[in-house]
Amino acid sequence: MAAEYNTEEDVRVKFLVPLLQARGYDTASIRFEQAIEVQEGRKRKTIFADAVVYASSQHEAPLVLCETKAPSEALTRRAREQAISYARLLPRIAPLVVLTNGHQVQVFQTLNKNRLSELPTRDQLTADVVDFVISRELQEALRIEARHELFIIDDVQSFKTLLGRCHNAIRNNEGFDPVKAFDEMSKVLFCKLYEEKKNTNTNRFRTAVFDDTLDRLGINVVRQIFEETKRDPAYAGLFPPEVAIDLQDRTIRSIVELFEDFDLSLTAFDVKGEAFEYFLSDTFTGGLGQYFTPRNVVEFMVDAMNLRIGERIIDPFCGTGGFLIYAFEVVGEKIRLQEFSDEEKARWRLELSNRCLYGTDWLERASQACKMNMMVHGDGSAGVFRHDGFANVEDVITEDQFDVCLTNPPFGSAETSGATLGRYELGGGRASQDRMVLAIERVLDLVKADGRVAMVVADGLLDNASMRYVREHLRTRARIRGVVSLNAETFQGYGARAKTSILFFEKKGEHDGGAQGPVFMAMANNTGYAPNGAAIAGNELPDILLDWEAFLRDGTLSEPRANSWVTTIGDRLDAKFYRPEVRRAGGDIAAVAAEVEEALRDVAAEHSTLVKRLSELASRVDWRTTLLGELFDEVRDRERVERDAVYRLLGVRWWGGGTFLREEKPGSAIKGRYLHRVRAGQLIYNRLFAYRGSFAVVAPEHDGAHVSSEFPTFVPEERRDTSELLTRFVVHALNSPQYLERVDAQSTGSTKQSRNRFRQELFVDFPVEIPASATALEELVGLLDNAAALRRRQHDLALAVTNLREEVSLSLPLPGSG
Repeated sequence: MAAEYNTEEDVRVKFLVPLLQARGYDTASIRFEQAIEVQEGRKRKTIFADAVVYASSQHEAPLVLCETKAPSEALTRRAREQAISYARLLPRIAPLVVLTNGHQVQVFQTLNKNRLSELPTRDQLTADVVDFVISRELQEALRIEARHELFIIDDVQSFKTLLGRCHNAIRNNEGFDPVKAFDEMSKVLFCKLYEEKKNTNTNRFRTAVFDDTLDRLGINVVRQIFEETKRDPAYAGLFPPEVAIDLQDRTIRSIVELFEDFDLSLTAFDVKGEAFEYFLSDTFTGGLGQYFTPRNVVEFMVDAMNLRIGERIIDPFCGTGGFLIYAFEVVGEKIRLQEFSDEEKARWRLELSNRCLYGTDWLERASQACKMNMMVHGDGSAGVFRHDGFANVEDVITEDQFDVCLTNPPFGSAETSGATLGRYELGGGRASQDRMVLAIERVLDLVKADGRVAMVVADGLLDNASMRYVREHLRTRARIRGVVSLNAETFQGYGARAKTSILFFEKKGEHDGGAQGPVFMAMANNTGYAPNGAAIAGNELPDILLDWEAFLRDGTLSEPRANSWVTTIGDRLDAKFYRPEVRRAGGDIAAVAAEVEEALRDVAAEHSTLVKRLSELASRVDWRTTLLGELFDEVRDRERVERDAVYRLLGVRWWGGGTFLREEKPGSAIKGRYLHRVRAGQLIYNRLFAYRGSFAVVAPEHDGAHVSSEFPTFVPEERRDTSELLTRFVVHALNSPQYLERVDAQSTGSTKQSRNRFRQELFVDFPVEIPASATALEELVGLLDNAAALRRRQHDLALAVTNLREEVSLSLPLPGSG
């Protein structure tokens, strides 16, 4: 096929025309190189549409505007916007747009820019279809917008040229590398933006003012403006107080001279934004690519989330802000298209800018670039902070606050901070942990129940046996909705070698044992980038997006493409494992089925016996309400940390998982001055995660281990001869759902969830129901122990059933093998 289409003309004649004919369009109704006269203000130009398909050979009512590209050209967002603008600028608007390079075909509705899965046939369209859909007034409004967007394309190139000259002036005068040059250019450009916004009547960003103040007062006015911006509360955090412009006066003057006649405040956001992002990507690709997510991936992930007006969106590892920028554009466009009054649109735009977009990045350069990038695009920078993505920003970025999380977290690097690791279940008990693993738990903490997450992950997290515990954590707390595998070249141009995928999931509101539904999967063999980062033709993500939207709408794929499918998942989450055509031959189905059948019989028998005995016991037990403080005494065996000693540090797993050894650590590496020694049989809990069922009995093998003050320990009053049974019963009770709801409600802290604490004074005043007789207590504890064991058996059974399903699936013949 590539040999047939070598040029754009080949695509137009050899591909487009046969395509139109196959869909029922008469060649006599097609006009090639359709001229369109356009004027906006004093600007005037003539543009040419590659082909326009009309309702008849009279060429009066246009139906489809077609734009063709050479086979090697990518079908970019800019190409799409240009084609839609052309369709709107015809004397009568064409309702449909076709964009193709001979290998890919994309069809869009001109009015709302929505993409269609295919070009409608001729008999599905009628002449003057637009007149039946929208008013003449709205058609004129669309033409005005199209003219504006068309001239913006030219302005973007002008602005890019200006930025390039500015960048070169810094490089030539100062000898800085590209990244350092970009940093300094950003500072000076921000001074211009600030001056235009704050001092419109006395603009000091002019060479006349610069020369005068430097000659008469010895003051560099741009440096003075920069100091003012750092003190302005509206821009707090953009630059640290000690940062200055590291350029010579002559270099700063040359930048002022380049930009003084270019009014950034009047320049369209998309002009400044695209030009700035072009330089941002070019600079960061040259040495800081780990902070930049390719635009095609960003657009796919944001579009896949179907963002809604008013939703709070977070990227805790925001880098240069790609996800936040595009989310701002997408939601801003939705606000513009709503049938709101101008006042209401202004209110929602302000809400979007100030209270909907949030991001953090620990590196000063990345967070500055993100904040500057957002301001250039039209703002939304108020929620961007230089901050550790694994920690909260007090009263601003906290747990259970966000509707959507979009992120490309750090991976391939280890977190070694004990304080950070201790905040996470996936970090507990470890001297270090991959930051990508911690990011899974972090984003789940940040979003609300049913909150949606789209996250780039390394494929090792999805398929490596060593990462099974991470996948179990994810399945327990989230509904996995989709996995899209990205080809290896996607991030190579940005210095990353790891094979990656996009993981879509939703936070569960309740613990349900890891239940999952159907999962969308796809494999993108081309995301539009060559190994060096250059844009290439063939990006498959837009087609995968169509299938993803169909899956969200219908729960299945009635007409899936070659690279998309819907499946159920087992332990592994990597798309390649579930791809139908690469399934392996099945194993011994009969053996696996017999194993499942035996496990089912055992679990069913144990379950039946347990239910019967619990029912009988409940009918004859007398209960009494008692405060935990009347049953238990707190014990504190505090020891000063010795630098030369080695300490076994203990943790408590969630959901009644018991105690575990977190790590062994020398005293010299422990920040606190004191630790507490624990003894076997004591009741212990994690104050921070009590609401997640972190109550336990210290296991015998953990006798003599140590904990921090976040793990209080209790023992029953000495006079009780049922102390061991009482401790086990109370732990069972406190880890039950009805008690955990009360624990959560009574916990106190800076936020409602996750950072709150179930302090000791709350524990001792907490009421529980206790069996009145020792005999009933012993019998009940035995049954509860059996129930806990049965839960583990049920988990094993679920894995066995999953194995059976996979064996059956793998035994099916591959296409063409029969």
